[in-house]
Amino acid sequence: SIAILTSARAGIEDGRVRELANEIIRAQRREIKEMEWLINDIKKNGIAETEEEANSRPIPNFKGNLN
Repeated sequence: SIAILTSARAGIEDGRVRELANEIIRAQRREIKEMEWLINDIKKNGIAETEEEANSRPIPNFKGNLN
């Protein structure tokens, strides 16, 4: 969350740095969605104790956005 706030609020004028900041925002938001999904999956189905069990419950392909 701090990386998102820092990247979003920074007065970045250099296009290269702005693009990097945008990538950070998208990645962090995607990772937060993945973590929320995992927490809910564990609450619903319990801990995936084996690789086979984990593979049977794949994480959806989330996308991060800038908003």
